[in-house]
Order: sequence, then C-alpha cells, then structure tokens
Amino acid sequence: MTLDNKSLCQEKPVLPNEEHRFRSIVLVGPPGAGKGTQGKLLSYIPGIFHISSGDMFRELDEESELGQLFHQYATQGDFVPDDITIKTWQHYIRNKIEMNYYKPDSDLLILDGIPRSISQAELLSPYVHVLKVLFMVCDDREVMFKRIRGRAVKEKRRDDANEYVARYRWDEYKNKTEPLIDHYPQELIRIIDADNIPADVLLQILSAIVPIQKKCFSPPHF
Repeated sequence: MTLDNKSLCQEKPVLPNEEHRFRSIVLVGPPGAGKGTQGKLLSYIPGIFHISSGDMFRELDEESELGQLFHQYATQGDFVPDDITIKTWQHYIRNKIEMNYYKPDSDLLILDGIPRSISQAELLSPYVHVLKVLFMVCDDREVMFKRIRGRAVKEKRRDDANEYVARYRWDEYKNKTEPLIDHYPQELIRIIDADNIPADVLLQILSAIVPIQKKCFSPPHF
C-alpha cells in the first residue's frame, strides 16, 4: 500500500518559523521499559504535554488510508516509514494546538517513541528544541517482554500480543533507536534506571526535567 502525501503537505505550517521550535524532552528506551507509563504520569502535571507515537497512530481513523497503512506496518512489527511518521506527527500536534490541549508558550513537550531513529531526529529538528534526552535503561530483556505481554492483554493491543513481533521490535530498537544516544550532544543525556518501581522512575525523571521547566517557563497561573 502507498500513501498519497498531498493532503498532509497542503496543510498550514506547524510553526511560524524555526525560532519558535517546541521546547522538548525526548524519552528513549527499549519496548517495555516504561516510557508510556511515565509519559502518562507526566501528562497529569500542569505545564507538561505528552505525545506518544503509539497514541498518535492509534488515534488514526482505521478506515483511512493512513490508518490502514499504519495497521499494515504494526501487525508485521515494522516501524512506519520516517516521512509518514513525521507528517502524521505534524498533523497530530497541529490539531492539539488548535484544540488548545497543547500550549507551546507554557507547556514542556514530552516526546515518547518519537524520534525512533537518527533520520527522524533530523526531520524533527526544525520543529523541536531538544533540552534533555532521558535514556531509560532496563538491562533484563525478558522482564521487558513480560511487561509487553501484560500490556497487550490490559490494553488489547494486538501487535504487542505477538511474541515474534515483540522480539523483532527489540532488535529494531537496538539497531535504529538506541544510536540516538550518540547522536545527541552528550550533555543532554540523562540516564534513568527503569528497572525500578514506577514511582522511583518518575522521581528520577522529575529531578531531570523540573529544573528545565522552571528555567524555560514562567510559573503557571490558575
């Protein structure tokens, strides 16, 4: 299946210019490391807006051409091609801004599952100003596979239920996503020990991003 990109390309720009790039934190970690769990916890904090690539794609209309294309890649365990992923992200974030869910002037953007590769990072660079990269490390691969299987049952995610797909995604992560740690300036990298209870992991993450949030944004008014 191929995608006609014309409709997405014709939409208005995401940003007025590159000087207004979204101030962002990138979560990097293997499948099952808990990026989604931490992202959801962070999303409840005022002044933080969390974007999950998984949620972004799952919100697609399954009957649309793009939705069918995503399903085709997901069921095979493949990542969606970079150009389609970035166009989907542009469309998604534009809608969130227009609906007033994401306020770039006051919200720190948490990117979870995107970028997945150096190529995606380069395609995103005109739109995001990466302030910190949180590298979630969990060395026990079998623990992560167990988490993925549990997630498949709980969230009814068909692609996660396939053991072959889960292991293939691990290999894809090691080959394509983990190299992001060497791509970004090393002073931006913060190691997060993800082999802990969620509250401990959250504490580590907050210790890294709260100073950034305080430095970059005025205190919110309620």
